[in-house]
Amino acid sequence: MKGESDQSAQFIRLMEEYTRPLRRLCAAYADRTADREDLFQDILLAIWRALPAYRGDASVRTWLYRIAHNVALTWKARHRRRQHGEVPLHDAQDTATETNLRRLALTRAIATLSAADRALILLWLEGLSAAEIEVVTGVKAATVAVRLGRIRRSLQPIEEKS
Repeated sequence: MKGESDQSAQFIRLMEEYTRPLRRLCAAYADRTADREDLFQDILLAIWRALPAYRGDASVRTWLYRIAHNVALTWKARHRRRQHGEVPLHDAQDTATETNLRRLALTRAIATLSAADRALILLWLEGLSAAEIEVVTGVKAATVAVRLGRIRRSLQPIEEKS
């Protein structure tokens, strides 16, 4: 029983620190608010289930992002099969402030990237290094750095227009 309370306490600490980044990751993969919530819950469940097996081989941050990334990719594939079509990128609740417009333009630009490139840029935007991204995705750090440079250059005109 003690192990379960330790796991609960550890889970709560992780969620206190990583809820916002995980929600941002969900927003990049899911268009609608309800879908983002479903994905977030799927990620939390996967983290809860994986927590007893965490050995400390990777940093907690890298370990969490690897779980979240894998769950999001699986969720996206499953969601795409269910939808069989396109849905709007954002709900109508976005306001027309300059910051939100820039964020919306960047989010839309990221959504046009391939799944692999989108994963890399999202992890980079969350502050992971190329080495950490390698652990999460399995793509070599040098390749990550090169691809991130290309992705940032392709997104730069979008950022300048905003």
